[in-house]
Amino acid sequence: MTKDLTFDIRYDNELAHQYYSDGSKLTDSIRETYKGKHLDIPDEFESTLTTPPIHFMSVSAPDDAKLDDLRSVRVPPGLNIEILDFEM
Repeated sequence: MTKDLTFDIRYDNELAHQYYSDGSKLTDSIRETYKGKHLDIPDEFESTLTTPPIHFMSVSAPDDAKLDDLRSVRVPPGLNIEILDFEM
């Protein structure tokens, strides 16, 4: 079984948004950041219409994944990722 998590992805500023972009470049960065954590990171995600946008990504993690472990991963500079588990 897996647990469903939501990654709220925010950029520090518009420059970071331009650097990481949206779509596949962003998802590739997220996959590289959480490599080895056995997460299923989708290609599609929802976004706000703000500048820079906030992205909401539905991520599947193994049942034994520890949220504190995932939250302690160093994300690339310019990105902030808040991990939410609505099943707690």
